[in-house]
Amino acid sequence: MQFSKAKTIWLSILLGSLSAFGPLLVDMYLPAFPTLQSDFRTSASMVQLSLTMCLAGLAVGPIFIGAWSDRVGRRQPLLIGMTLALVACLLSLLTHNIWIFFLLRFIQGIASSAGQVVTRAVAKDLFSGRQLTKFIALLMAINGIFPIISPLIGSALLNYMSWRGIFGFISVVGALLLLGLIFGFKETHVVSAEAQADISFKTNVKTIFKDHTFIYFVLIQGLVYGAMFCYISGSSFMLQNVFSLSKASFSIIYAVNGAGIILMAELSAILIQRFTELQQLKFGLLGGLLGSVFVLLSQIGPDKLWLALIGLFLVVSTLGLINAVVTSLALQRQGQHAGIASSVLGLGMYVFGIFLSPLVGILGSHTYAPLAILIFGCEVAALVLYHRVRQLSNH
Repeated sequence: MQFSKAKTIWLSILLGSLSAFGPLLVDMYLPAFPTLQSDFRTSASMVQLSLTMCLAGLAVGPIFIGAWSDRVGRRQPLLIGMTLALVACLLSLLTHNIWIFFLLRFIQGIASSAGQVVTRAVAKDLFSGRQLTKFIALLMAINGIFPIISPLIGSALLNYMSWRGIFGFISVVGALLLLGLIFGFKETHVVSAEAQADISFKTNVKTIFKDHTFIYFVLIQGLVYGAMFCYISGSSFMLQNVFSLSKASFSIIYAVNGAGIILMAELSAILIQRFTELQQLKFGLLGGLLGSVFVLLSQIGPDKLWLALIGLFLVVSTLGLINAVVTSLALQRQGQHAGIASSVLGLGMYVFGIFLSPLVGILGSHTYAPLAILIFGCEVAALVLYHRVRQLSNH
């Protein structure tokens, strides 16, 4: 489809913001982890479990949301998902029980996953080939703004109010996005009643899982996101407890790493003119592996903060390049089942994070050895799977 520049910009801003709402729920309250630990009178691992619950919701939601959007269209799941996420955020302001907080975080994850799953399907509805890669890179660039501003805003809010103020702010953002959907988004996937009756979830899922290359792409994306969520779960304790940085310093570092995601996503849109998506994927995976090695080495000897920061920047920023090309390559292979394919991609993004995030704090909040080891393992495994993809593509 052909769109005016203004229409493309509006779509990219709206879709990018919707896809970033789930990460916003993850990122903005990170500076408040020590405060949450004190307020709920619990351990660091329990606080990190609240992150795990949100990640679990972000993983569970895609299981049915993508197929739902293939049957009824993209607009309805987006509207219902944003409404439910908004309500769960508002209820978070009222709870004083950490188990209820866990439940609300899980609901927030499920509901906000609609923004990630359906926006990828919308992109496939509207674009194809290299144009799809460029548009997804643009979405990633807009999406990357949120990791920059989220912890900064969260840290600033903590100077004047409790962690509840953070969820109040997130609720305002959710309300604005809901209004944007109601008044500024038209259906991109119209399905007739006859077509709805013919759509078989089991058949489509079987078709997708028979595509081994697609599954490898899902696993590669899942592993690099696993490394990312280890960073998200442990970086607050790593930088504030181990390296004794302030909340403000942590937020600035987190923002710089988020800026790296934007730069790499923009770089992907430029490199697509000269390199194939698979070549770009190799560049991104090698950069992430190098970063993980730096994080490992930063534990050897004192005063290695600079090495840790360089490593974390590489691990986080290369996600912008990897995610853009992997998403495009995966969706291009499953264009007829964009919703379900996007669901599988969404599920893969969070499965590793669910299991790895709690392990980051297993040795306490004054060491980051588990974080470094887990990130390294994820990056190595992703590169191994990439070589398997190359072998399949050469046959």
